[in-house]
Amino acid sequence: MTVERNGDLHRRMIGASKPLAGLMLVVLLIAGAFALHDYLGSFYYQVYLDGQVLGCIKDPVEVRDFVLQLRDEAEEKYGMEVVQMGRISAQQVRDVSLTEEPEKVMAQLQEGLDYKTEACEIQINGTKTFLVKDEADYEKVIKLVKESYIEDEENLIEVTIEDDITVTPVLADPTRILKPDHVAEVLVDGRTRRQVYLVSRGDTLWDIAKLNNLEISQLQENNPHLNGERLQIGDELHLDKLEPLVNVVAVKEITREERIPFETTTTYSSRMLTTQSKVNQKGENGLKEVIYRITSKNGVEIEKEIINEKVTKKPVTQQVVKGTARPSISTSNVRINTSGRFAWPAASRRISSYFGPRGRGYHYGIDISGPTGTAIYAADSGRVTFSGFSGSYGRTVIIDHGGGVSTLYAHNSSNLVSVGASVKKGQTIARMGATGNATGSHLHFEIRINGTRVNPMRYY
Repeated sequence: MTVERNGDLHRRMIGASKPLAGLMLVVLLIAGAFALHDYLGSFYYQVYLDGQVLGCIKDPVEVRDFVLQLRDEAEEKYGMEVVQMGRISAQQVRDVSLTEEPEKVMAQLQEGLDYKTEACEIQINGTKTFLVKDEADYEKVIKLVKESYIEDEENLIEVTIEDDITVTPVLADPTRILKPDHVAEVLVDGRTRRQVYLVSRGDTLWDIAKLNNLEISQLQENNPHLNGERLQIGDELHLDKLEPLVNVVAVKEITREERIPFETTTTYSSRMLTTQSKVNQKGENGLKEVIYRITSKNGVEIEKEIINEKVTKKPVTQQVVKGTARPSISTSNVRINTSGRFAWPAASRRISSYFGPRGRGYHYGIDISGPTGTAIYAADSGRVTFSGFSGSYGRTVIIDHGGGVSTLYAHNSSNLVSVGASVKKGQTIARMGATGNATGSHLHFEIRINGTRVNPMRYY
């Protein structure tokens, strides 16, 4: 900004040479000095911000220094370098009607100036955006997002983000710059998505929570209208679920030692009873080393592929021999049931529990259910060796059929035979009940051969 001077007048004053002209030069110089002083006193600089007049000042250097001071204060406030937004200009004007107003100019500059900083804009799938300080912070965000789903780096092959993520340098409001850990947390935790579930027949709160990977407490919190865990058909449940904004896919390879089950071969012998068997060679499980490639998405396994298998120990086949001969069943005075089959022991035909594993234990007979008082029959002829109450069996009858064969009838409501009595096949010996350790009316029926309880269904 320069002050314009009257060049023609100046040249005329210097160029005069005659005495009168010399006198006139002095007068003119004196007069010109006063006139120039008044003229210079009317010079101002009009200050503009983005084309809008803020006011007049005498010295534009004051504006420059004040603007630099404001920038320094902004950098101290935000803790980062900033760029002043807005164009400041000053124009020299000659107008005796103008007045200097530096306080007004400075106040309007302080209020009107805006500051931005260089930043990186992270954009997710072309929509969601976040601002971080620089590219180093962007790389940290990506690292934190990936690490949130990595449990074992030793076996990790690769980890990628499926979504389209772009980063662009921008000038941004310093107050919108986020810390990398905050951005990563938002990307992983995601946003809440609301779904509505319509309750159908048979639905339980537990089933619905498990199906949607929610806790029952979370379902109850989302649906305060629920009456405890009671559901009505047609109820609408709000399933508020957090969905991550990005999907992280991790691939790892792990080595596991797994068991190879042994096989069993069976041969048959007519020299053994059908109730007998023996193991000629005990089986042993083998071992193998398996390498799996496992792909997970957001921490949930979505694919498991076998890369390689190596047998480290071969299994040993178990060799079993089973008998084919039917047992010969007889009493002390007469040979009976040479076919090895028995009469059905009750008037009911409904089997409620079979011989074999049951819960954490083992069931050594069959349970035939029926109403209390249902008739119980002797499965074969023989002699009664027990009739009374026997602990968890309740009221019980045991019949010896000879040849090491006996039958047991338990949980009876009443016994109709006494110890020592001879009974015939099909004779009513007791009434069905639920005595002893029984949850309902039924007959617990056992067949014992040489003291060993065998599966009764082999004989029916």
